[in-house]
Amino acid sequence: MKKAFGIMSALLILVLVSFLLMLVLKVASISSKHVGDTYLKSQAILFMQSSIENSILAIEGYERNSSNKCLKHINFISSDGKFESNTTVLRYYCYDMNKCPCPNAVKIDTPQSHGNVVLYTIVNTTNSDRNKGYKIRIEKVTIQKP
Repeated sequence: MKKAFGIMSALLILVLVSFLLMLVLKVASISSKHVGDTYLKSQAILFMQSSIENSILAIEGYERNSSNKCLKHINFISSDGKFESNTTVLRYYCYDMNKCPCPNAVKIDTPQSHGNVVLYTIVNTTNSDRNKGYKIRIEKVTIQKP
């Protein structure tokens, strides 16, 4: 009778220990995925800020005239191929409408705000193998002065 009780208690201890080890492994895998997601998201936010600044530079360097109109869409891909950015110029705010032949231009009353633009930027992860299945999509609407 004592031998059977010893075997039962040993099996119970083995089951409890294996359950605890499985629980530890599950928590470790969740933690690892969370760290990867956080790192990728912080990279995406930094890439978004960079693409907004590059969009402002593209708007400043764009030659506006009656035939070209204004810049509407700007696309960037990160140098490592992880992210792509699509920026749309929603509004141009112009004091003098003759200098701004844009269909999406809005006339304003103060010359201090002349040239402001409203940008809608979307950053997505690409389908590269470097992302390891993580999908990130960040959207931001911002007003900038080129």
